[in-house]
Formats: sequence, structure tokens, C-alpha cells
Amino acid sequence: MPDITLIFPRSTFLLDEAVFPPLGILYLSAYAKQHGISVQCLDMGLGHTPEMVASDVVGISFTTPQRMEAFELARRFNLEGKQVIAGGPHATHMAQECLIHGFTHVIRGYGERTMVQFVSKMMGKGMVSPPEPAIDEIPFPDRNALPIRDYHYDIGGKPATPIMTSRGCPFHCIFCGRITGDFMIQSAERTVAEIEHIHDRYGYDAFMIYDDIFIASKKRLERMADMLGGRYTFRCFARANLLDDRVCHLMRKLGVVEVGIGIESGSDEVLERCMKGTTRKMNTRAVRHLHNQGIRAKAFLIVGLPGETISTIIETADWIKEAQPDDIDVSVLQPMPGSPIFMEPERYGLWFEYNGKPGWYKGTPGQYQGVSTDHLTADEIVEWRDLLEQEFKPRELLR
Repeated sequence: MPDITLIFPRSTFLLDEAVFPPLGILYLSAYAKQHGISVQCLDMGLGHTPEMVASDVVGISFTTPQRMEAFELARRFNLEGKQVIAGGPHATHMAQECLIHGFTHVIRGYGERTMVQFVSKMMGKGMVSPPEPAIDEIPFPDRNALPIRDYHYDIGGKPATPIMTSRGCPFHCIFCGRITGDFMIQSAERTVAEIEHIHDRYGYDAFMIYDDIFIASKKRLERMADMLGGRYTFRCFARANLLDDRVCHLMRKLGVVEVGIGIESGSDEVLERCMKGTTRKMNTRAVRHLHNQGIRAKAFLIVGLPGETISTIIETADWIKEAQPDDIDVSVLQPMPGSPIFMEPERYGLWFEYNGKPGWYKGTPGQYQGVSTDHLTADEIVEWRDLLEQEFKPRELLR
């Protein structure tokens, strides 16, 4: 019997639940095993079931869109007499709600050290207190704990797998619910070692770098480009204000073929109200810098941000025409726990209901639900989202 079973719940709002392995529980598994704790990992999106749980201690790591699935699991395991731990972004910001819905314990923030302490105590070893690990000291995710070849994601036709090279974000967008305010970034050497490890052990030549901002350190990017020399293919996320010509050149040298940019809106007024720290001009320039290096640019856009009107949505449409990103992804705003707009929606002229199963980001077409603003109803926001996608998303990529 394992000491703990770690679960990633289903993501029923997604069109495909088996795209990326859940690195969160794989990091926890690796760290726990490093400290003598045996672990079972289950991903319900792969078809794993509650009947497969082999431990009396269960940890469930989940995001806000997964909360209803997580609560259902917690209530079931609670009735079976198991200790049920909530972790992940939603538990960090909504601990009391988790306790109401069947969890017996909540771990807030990054959970490696706290989980080891808790499980060690449950095993009768007393309160083990390992030091808080520096980011370079955290072991590689335990990719053996799940069948990672059962996930399917590709970059340019190459099978790819995700990696994370930093934690947190140094910026302060009001729609973001961060786990902590600290921003931690791995060294180039630690990151390259993990990439080489994945290639040697699992055969991957392509990687989705899942950091919020992979290019936060130009010095690290330059070091990685020198060390890897374009041997692998990468996709990553970035901020427009960091995408200058030098950074784009280094990414091309590293092997980056596509960058996703959080553009959010074509309206400077909306961007300013959201404390995004970017402008329409910056966003256009970022796309052009990428194109100058032969790198695809994908723009992530949100409809329904504070200050959104029909005029600002038209500005977004005009920006798409002007900048000509290679692809777009349009979502409706969903206030996330921990974000300023979730905690004080009235201050930002927003109204929303937090109940049931809202159509969170990447929702099934036809099932989106959103906020209302001072100027637009929730239905109007969804209609405009659909219009932007239908008009500007490449036909071959429409869902």
C-alpha cells in the first residue's frame, strides 16, 4: 500500500483531457519519494477511477475549473474514512470552501515540503521538517508515475511534453490568481539537465515550456541557447514588453518555433485598467519581432475585462488585423480566486455568479459563461467572443 495517492481530477470543461501530464502532482511525487514516502499517482482525465486508489491518505491537486470534480472525490473518500488533502491553486485561495466540501486538510501554496511533513506524521515518524528547497534543488517531476506517452501534444508534428522552468510571476495583472507573490527561476544548467534527461529517458525532441514567462531572464535564455544550440524544438509563453529583437533572436537560436503572448485586448484603456503593463503598440511590435525571426506568434485574448465596451472589442479586432498574429485564442473573462477582480468585482464594474459549473477558459463551444460589465451583458460578451474567433482564427484551427 502506498503512503499517499495523489490525484489530478477530470477537466470536463476541456475538449481533450489527455493533452499534458499534470506536472504538479509529479513534482510532489518526486519530492515525496526523495524523502522515503511511497506514492501512487492517478489522472482521472486518463480514465483512472476512484476504485484504483490504494492508500488511506489521498491528495487532490486542482484548479478552480476542476473544483466540482474535486469536491465530489473528496466527499466520497471522506465517507470511506480516508484523510483527504486539498492542494493546488484553488485550495490555496479557497481553503474554507474545500473543508466544507469533504476535504479534511488543506495545503496552501507550493506543497512539496508541507506534504512530506504531513504524511510523515501520519506514518508515525513524527514531524519531519526538510528545509524549503531552492528551485534548483527540487527533483525532476516523477514522469514514471504516470504513462506520459498516453498524453498527446505535438509541436510542428513532433510529439512534445511539458516542462516548467520557473514558478510564479513578477507582474500584477488584476485578473490573475497567483499561488504566491514570489518569482523563482531555475538556472540554465538545471533546465538543460531536465531537457536532456527527458530526451534520453523518454525520447522527446520537442517541449512545451509551460512557464507564465519563460523569457524573464535574458541572461539565462542566452546561456540555454548556447548550451542546446537548436537541438530541440520549443513552444513557450511570453510577455510583449519582454519580446525585443535580441530576445526573439535568442529564442530562434534555442529552437523556439511558436510563442503564445497574453495580448488580452487591443484597447490601451482596458490594458491600463488591468495593470497589464503593456500597450497596443508594444503588442504589435512583439508580433513583428517574432515574425522577423521566423517564429509563429499566437495571441491570447480575453473579452469582458474591466472597461470592456463594444468600442474596445472593435479595437481588439482592429489590432488583430494590424498585427496579424498567426493564431488567436479568445476566451471570456472568468474571475479566478485570489485575483483582485474576484475579491472586489464591483470596484472593476464586473458582475458574475460563482456557483455550479461555469464554462471556464477553453470551455466547450456553445457552453461559455462569463461576466457582465457596466456596458455588456454576459450573453453579449460570449457573442462577441464567438464573432472574434469566427472572423480571425485560422479556419483549419477552428474547434
